[in-house]
Amino acid sequence: MDTATLLTDMLTAATSAAKGHATDLKNFIEARARLIAEGVTAIAADLLSGAITADDARFAFSEIREAEKTAILAVEATGQAAAQDAINAALAVASAAVNKAVGLAIL
Repeated sequence: MDTATLLTDMLTAATSAAKGHATDLKNFIEARARLIAEGVTAIAADLLSGAITADDARFAFSEIREAEKTAILAVEATGQAAAQDAINAALAVASAAVNKAVGLAIL
């Protein structure tokens, strides 16, 4: 077995598996950023028009910040799923290489 080729093949498989989550993560982050921008714009407009006080604005912004803490958990979960898929793909390549080289099914 050639370690360098095996490593390259494993990294290719792992990268490909993890990239599947990149689009989901990008879309999620874009949606969250859009919500934050809309919320902050509304707060600023209400503050400028006198509809809310500075204290109200600070409270509203702190509520946005608090709501985004759950978004962080979703991003972490997506990262963990990407890592798990990458590891599984790399292990599948390694297993196939061993199976081919020695004729022994290890997984």
